[in-house]
Amino acid sequence: QSYNVIGEIRGWEKPGDIILVGGHLDSWDVGHGAHDDGAGCVQSMDVLRNLRRLGYQPRHTIRCVLFMNEENGLRGGTEYAKEAKRKNEFHLCAIESDAGGFTPRGFSFDGDDAVFGRFFEKVEGYEPLLEPYGLSITRGGSGADIGPLKGMKGLLSGYSPDSQRYFDVHHTAADVFDTVNKRELELGAASMTALVYLLDKYGL
Repeated sequence: QSYNVIGEIRGWEKPGDIILVGGHLDSWDVGHGAHDDGAGCVQSMDVLRNLRRLGYQPRHTIRCVLFMNEENGLRGGTEYAKEAKRKNEFHLCAIESDAGGFTPRGFSFDGDDAVFGRFFEKVEGYEPLLEPYGLSITRGGSGADIGPLKGMKGLLSGYSPDSQRYFDVHHTAADVFDTVNKRELELGAASMTALVYLLDKYGL
């Protein structure tokens, strides 16, 4: 038996609307799971930590979810979506970091067809603010754990770091802590924090 781990900063204006950041706790046992997905878990927790250190009070609830069982059945993500639906929670946006702790390159977005075009158009407007930091906005996938939220009419996003070294370590014995660069990890967390801030301040 295992569990998702959840923490949040409650929003002052729209506490029932959630901006989620997350990664998955489980890993393949041949390595440490440092990039897949320890990096994503640390970056997601750091988003909340960064906002607290800045003294920022979010309008929406900012929730960090560390999902269990991504690698072998997606039960953590499936159960989370089931509970969110039961509680009638609205996830304005869910952002997953599950592509390694490398240099940030941007974010890809996905969503339910009924709302995606309108939401993506709004997010594209953020791109000039992100471009000076080498971050792009693209259409595409999001993340396995947040995928079950798609039918709930929010926006889904995948954090996209540089992919050139990812498959040197992915699901191998080389996925150890020594392969994670602290500065790259921090830059990823800062990039995710910037997107969360824009979503919280300007909405969709």
